[in-house]
Amino acid sequence: MTIGDDLLLLAVGTGRRRPRIRSEHRLRTALRTSELAELCLAGRIAFGPRRIEVLDPAPVEDRRLTGVLLGLGRTVPPPSFHDWLRRSPSSLTTEYFSRLEDQKALRCRRRRGADGRTHHEVLSVDVARRSAVLGRLDVLARSAPQVPPDPRDLVLAVLVGVADIAPAAHPGVRGAAARRRLAALTSRETALLAATHTGDPLAGAPPAPGFLPAGQLANELVNLYSDVTTGGHGLAHSLDSGGWSDSGGGGHSD
Repeated sequence: MTIGDDLLLLAVGTGRRRPRIRSEHRLRTALRTSELAELCLAGRIAFGPRRIEVLDPAPVEDRRLTGVLLGLGRTVPPPSFHDWLRRSPSSLTTEYFSRLEDQKALRCRRRRGADGRTHHEVLSVDVARRSAVLGRLDVLARSAPQVPPDPRDLVLAVLVGVADIAPAAHPGVRGAAARRRLAALTSRETALLAATHTGDPLAGAPPAPGFLPAGQLANELVNLYSDVTTGGHGLAHSLDSGGWSDSGGGGHSD
């Protein structure tokens, strides 16, 4: 499974009689971010302060990610992180639903609403598979700061937090401690960003292949969610655990 597959699986809250998708208005952009993270970790792209640099256009194992890489290579001029996320296709969440259905990780029913949008009714979730993903995040969140994290799990944890999926991953009063640990982890990564130099190709400093600043992901998403020009007015929340205390479910359309 990719980071995006894991992210969607965690966004399906299982604490209700019928599973629902948490924060569907944020999910699409978080999925788009996860794709960039995967390509960065594979050494195919790097993030500069002003643009995304394609380092290696060779296909990767996942067909969807290969398509994203080709799209980045064809974009002229090279896009900034912010602009690429703003152009997230409306079909992205639906595509990830199909991926998880193919993997037998969930079952859902689709219907076309009066607004012309596709609505997903989740029928069942592979609870064991979802629990395994949560277990990895819990190990990460409990680890000492000096322990090198698994980079893919670190990205997933940051996206779960910033996209407000934490209440679905760890619902209710019982999940409060886990939500606080994820909040602390994301805040720590964001703070580290201030002391980290990411090479900017336009400034003559080549980006490091495979270097992924998780704090940059968090900051870019927070900025995007609060940008009124993207329809995200009011979607931003703080990076402390107080912003993630809600245990209610979100909508389930995209």
